[in-house]
Formats: sequence, C-alpha cells, structure tokens
Amino acid sequence: MRALGLLTPLLAGAIATLLVPAAAQAQEAFVEEPDVTRLDVERLPPEAIEITRDLYAHGWFLEAHLGARGFLGGVGDYAKAGPIAQISFGYELTSWFWVSAAAELSMHGTDAAPPPSPTVFDVLDFLIQLRLQANASARVGLWLAGEVGIGFSTTDVLSTYGLDQADEVGLIYGGSVGLDWHMRNRHHSIGLQGGARVHSNLEGPSGDIALGIHGALYLRYVF
Repeated sequence: MRALGLLTPLLAGAIATLLVPAAAQAQEAFVEEPDVTRLDVERLPPEAIEITRDLYAHGWFLEAHLGARGFLGGVGDYAKAGPIAQISFGYELTSWFWVSAAAELSMHGTDAAPPPSPTVFDVLDFLIQLRLQANASARVGLWLAGEVGIGFSTTDVLSTYGLDQADEVGLIYGGSVGLDWHMRNRHHSIGLQGGARVHSNLEGPSGDIALGIHGALYLRYVF
C-alpha cells in the first residue's frame, strides 16, 4: 500500500506532463493566421471599374420617338400643332458619326374658318439623317443632324384651303439637335431632340414656306 501511495503522484505527474503539451498544441491549432493569398483579398473592397463608352454596345440601333409638331407659315395658317411619332433605324459608323433612315407620322386638326367644318389630316414623312455626335462624358452625348427626305398629306382636305400640292410627294429638308443619356444597361439610352424642316408641298396659296417645328423624347436600343 505504501508503494502504491508513492506511485500515484508519480503517475499523475507523468499524465499531466503528457496532456499539457497536447492541450497547448490543440489550442494553437485553432489560431487563424492571416492568409495573404485568399482571405485578405476577399476582405478588401473590389477595385472600381472606370465606365467608358467602350463598355456600351455599338453598331446597329433602333429608335422610337414620341413628341409634337407644329407648322409656321404655309399649312401652319390652317392647322394646329399635333402629336408626332417616329421610328428610325441606323448604324453607328464611329463614335461621332451616325447614319439612319426614319419614317414618321403626325396628326393635325384644321384651324380655319368654315366652310369646310374642322377636320383632321395626317402628314407622313420618310427621312435620311446624318448625325454628328460629341460625347461629353461616358453617358452623355450631344448631337447635331442634317435631314432630307420626302413627305405628303394622306388626305386631300388641305386642297380646300388652296394647298393643292399637300397630298403630293414633296421634298423635306432641315435639321435636329439632341441630348442623349445612356442608361446603365449597355444597350439602352434615352434622349431629347428638337428641330425644324422645310416642307415644300405644304406651302401656302401665296407661296409662303411651311416650316415644321418638332420636339420629341426618344428611346434607343443598340444591338
């Protein structure tokens, strides 16, 4: 019994000597060291990507315009301003030069003393547009365009006021200016545009020029 009493402290000391390093090693195993190749990179914010116009789509595009048009002189003496809609399809040759073809339709009510009684007529136009664009920033562009085409009234109602060529095909020429703002989507932009065109077939009975003044909002999709 005396020998057993002497061995017990010795065994307890030996066991403690073995367990303490093991516990210390187990505790050290849970210490997380910085991982410069993975963990620290994930904790850092990503670098900001600079937005440039190169990130947006380029090439073929489709535009839809909706606005209003009125006339000064010529048919403008007999007609009110009315809504106008346009669809255009074109191509961005460079970042500053665009070409497009467009079809547009406007509706107007007559504004002259009867007879005849007030009525409504339409003006249908087909245009070619050459556009110069200056990119003020990655998302904003300012543009100036020259336009030429043909147009006519879809009814002969204007002949009653002496505009005998209104329903015949006539030359149209003029220009527009616009402001284009690109959305965050690479294919879409919206804009505001306005301008004026001479309509040769809508001249007044005395030969005064018919100047169409238009303004519209548009949505562009670049393929």
